[in-house]
Amino acid sequence: MNTLKLSSVILFLSSWCHGFGATLFPFLIPLPLTRNSVGPRPLSMSLSSSRSSANPSKMSFDGDIDSPYREDKIIRWAIVGLGDVCAIKSGPAFYKCRGSTLSAVMRRTPGAAQEWMETNAPNLPLDVAQSMRAFDSVEVMMREMMTSEEPLDAIYVATPPGAHLENIRQIVTAIDSLADATEGGQRKLKAVYVEKPCGRCAWETRAMVDELSARDIKFYPAYVSRSHERTVVLRGLLGTDKVCGDMVTAIKYTQRGSSLARGLDAGSSSSIPWRLNAEQSGGGLIMDMGCHLLDRIDYLFGPLENIKSKVLRKGGTVSTTSSYPLVEDYVSMSATIGDCDWSAISSVGATVECVWDFSPTESSSSNATLEGDADELVISGPKGSLRMAGMGAGLPIELLDNSGRLVKRIEFDAPKHAAQPLIQTVVDELLGLRADGDKNDTRSVQSPATAANAVRTSEVLDAILGSYYGGRHDDFWLRSESWPGLKPKASP
Repeated sequence: MNTLKLSSVILFLSSWCHGFGATLFPFLIPLPLTRNSVGPRPLSMSLSSSRSSANPSKMSFDGDIDSPYREDKIIRWAIVGLGDVCAIKSGPAFYKCRGSTLSAVMRRTPGAAQEWMETNAPNLPLDVAQSMRAFDSVEVMMREMMTSEEPLDAIYVATPPGAHLENIRQIVTAIDSLADATEGGQRKLKAVYVEKPCGRCAWETRAMVDELSARDIKFYPAYVSRSHERTVVLRGLLGTDKVCGDMVTAIKYTQRGSSLARGLDAGSSSSIPWRLNAEQSGGGLIMDMGCHLLDRIDYLFGPLENIKSKVLRKGGTVSTTSSYPLVEDYVSMSATIGDCDWSAISSVGATVECVWDFSPTESSSSNATLEGDADELVISGPKGSLRMAGMGAGLPIELLDNSGRLVKRIEFDAPKHAAQPLIQTVVDELLGLRADGDKNDTRSVQSPATAANAVRTSEVLDAILGSYYGGRHDDFWLRSESWPGLKPKASP
């Protein structure tokens, strides 16, 4: 083949790889590697449509509307803690989001991070697998990564909540030490993304926020449902389409059963899963699961006020030596919605009634059916109501008229990685991308997850659970003998 023909073939192959071929064989593109497009900003749905379809939003960067993400401006992440939440829900999102990559992982068990990296290498993009580093301590990771040629921009804290404040303090201590050693010349960490519910109680969450804000580091809580397509569409149905009327008057939620929870297999009869260990989780399953629903109510309608609750430990025995978890397993709550400037629709004074019943029943065994389980959220107004599952990004929304008749059912596709839409908003904000793709619009992308909503949700959880634990202003997880919720009730 002569030189001219060879050049023509090379040119064709190059164009094909970056065009149609990239769709079929994305691994053919040398750099940058493909980043999945999330597009978490669909417009309000028309009631005539039965399936929501989200289109990626166009955003501009330095005037380049077609390609806002550039190789020289990328957010480099590290993960601290590599539990089950990293397997599918969150971990892959850090290298699949546009403008983002995963540079380091850390787990305190010696060799565990390296083992995780080697195990997951076949599923990682080639450049991520080749450049990622593994560490056994936050201190060493920070020292080596922040002084490298490609320093970290952000860190995801994915350990159980009992370690979150300690992890944050390790991070900021390392940052302070590096600043002293380099006289402030090292590259600055931009953000920390913390797995929900952030702290075991409100004072821990506030302490994390304070530690980071004092160093001008952004705090993002992992309340991932705020960016799910279903939540975005729901805001449109409520605020733009007014399917419930001009206001919301009542919100009711019921969750019964623990089948939706992860990691409840204790592995042995003598051990308790960390999600049911107050020292690790801050309480029962409402801390791990109910926090999502409470945060979504806050996001859609406004802050919860006038909170009243009934909190019980229905399962096991009353003895604190029982092998059954000491934390609560039943919570009922009533509240009202307060005033705010972020609600999707006028909701001030709306009543809120929620029940979480995770107590063991005959259906709790692994061989039983889940017929007794429930997960239902109903939002009501003067014109009608909306009904949906409280958990599950891919489950439908049903529109009902005033008589309770089904008017419309809107279907959704769940994201493969539940956290990816929210993480994309964090990346976009850190990159300074402009909102709505308008180069004349000076507004920048703002992630819907903020330090303020993390603190509010922690405060609501404290208000709900305080009577069971005898207050949550201290290290209550260390004084179970004083928990009023464990004391036998006097006979009438």
